[in-house]
Order: sequence, then structure tokens, then C-alpha cells
Amino acid sequence: MKRILAVVAIFLFWNVSIVIPIFLLPAPSGVVVSLLFSGWVLHHFILRAGQPGEARRRATLRIRPLQGEVLGWTLLFIPAVLAVSWALGEVYTGLVPVPPSTLDPFGQLIDTPMGRLSAMVLAVGVAPVLEEFVFRGLLQRPLERRWGPIWGITVTAAVFALAHMLPWVFPLHFALGAAFGFAVYATRSIWAGVLLHAANNTLAVLGLFGEKPVLSTPTIWQTGPTPTWWAAVALLLPATLAAIWVGRRMLRAGRRRPTGRHFATSDLLIPHAPR
Repeated sequence: MKRILAVVAIFLFWNVSIVIPIFLLPAPSGVVVSLLFSGWVLHHFILRAGQPGEARRRATLRIRPLQGEVLGWTLLFIPAVLAVSWALGEVYTGLVPVPPSTLDPFGQLIDTPMGRLSAMVLAVGVAPVLEEFVFRGLLQRPLERRWGPIWGITVTAAVFALAHMLPWVFPLHFALGAAFGFAVYATRSIWAGVLLHAANNTLAVLGLFGEKPVLSTPTIWQTGPTPTWWAAVALLLPATLAAIWVGRRMLRAGRRRPTGRHFATSDLLIPHAPR
């Protein structure tokens, strides 16, 4: 419980601290301050670089590069999960009334070009790294060791969903958290979760950019099923089966990777960002 509370505290501290400059400072300055602060949180609270036990922490965080067969299956897993996420979201919001503010977390921030840039940097560049290192790194791996992978992934996904403090869409965040957690467990690399998280956030933010402000979210009980809702229903099962099929092969590829004392120290290093 102490570890769960500590992880949630880090997450909330980071969230509050980056939101303040984003919304109160001019867009370029706010983004820079948020990026610098996020880097400090990652370095000081998560990696704790330069302190005793750094190599062990990196191993616990699963800071290993994605490459070869594992990378290939990870890239195939991403569109399958995104299809499930979209279909599940459409079906769920068609059945359950969701407050409009829940579906538009950035509000007026995305009304200007610099605001859109700020939202994209925050949601796609910063949040996936920090959130995956906090939840799938600091929390999930220790829970896996204590309770096994199924409970470790499940509890971490629940904490991840609760920490976002959006109860109306808890099931959607839980499902995404479980997918991110499975990807990290299957590949033995935190970067699988980061890639999946970034891809999901990219689609979500681009969707907000192309839509008018959400004034209401009518359900099928009010308006009847729409063609989009029926399309989501039709897609949900095959997309889920495809994600399971790819996920099983990703897991097999990940289990064939060397682990423990059998992989090189270089496997603990953060891979270079693409240029």
C-alpha cells in the first residue's frame, strides 16, 4: 500500500506542477517550464540517477531497448489495441452518459496554434514517458514479483485509472492500463508501454483538434444507435481477437529474450531517440 500511495503521490505532484505553467504562462514559456520540470521528476524521483542502486532500478523499470522480433510484434500490437480502444470507447459512451468535460480535458487550451502545440507536447511527448515509468515501472514490476503478473498488471491498471480522477471513464482507462501493462510485461521493456501510450494519446489529441467543442454526449437511450455506434460494436470483437492473437506472439517473442544475468549491461541503457 505504501508503494501504491507513493506512486500516486508522484503522479499527482507531477500533474499539478506541469498544469500550472501550461495554463498560466504564455504557451512557449509554459511548455518549456513543464518539460524541464518533467525531466527533473524523471531524474530525481524515478531514475534517481547517480545514486546507489541505479543499475538495479533501471532493471526494475525494464529500461531495455525494443529490437528485432519483439519490436516487430509490438508495432503490430499498437494498431490492434488502438482499434479496440476506439471501438470500446464508442460503445461505452453510447451506453453510459459521460460529462462533456471528461472528453475534452484541454478545454480552451487547444483554441490557438501554440495551445495545440502545448497539448501535443504534453500528451504525446511527456505524459507517456512519465506515466509509464511511474505506473508500469515503479509500481507494476514490484507487484508482479509479489502477486504474479496477472494481479500485478490488474492492480496497476486500476491504480492508473483511479489516479486520473475521471470516474465516468474508469473502465476505459483501466482497459488501456491493462494493455500498456501487458505490453511492458510481454516485451520486458518499458518502451513498449511508452510507444503504445503515445500512439493512443496522439489519436486522442488529433481527434480533439478536428472536433468542435463537445456540448453534450447523448447516449443511444436518448437518440437511438448511430451508424458509428453499430460500426464500433461490429469492430470490437474482431479487434479484440486480433489484439489477443498478436499479444500472445509478442509474449512468446519477449520470453525468448535473454533476461537476468544473461543480458548485457547495455540492455539497461535508454535507447537513443530517433533523429
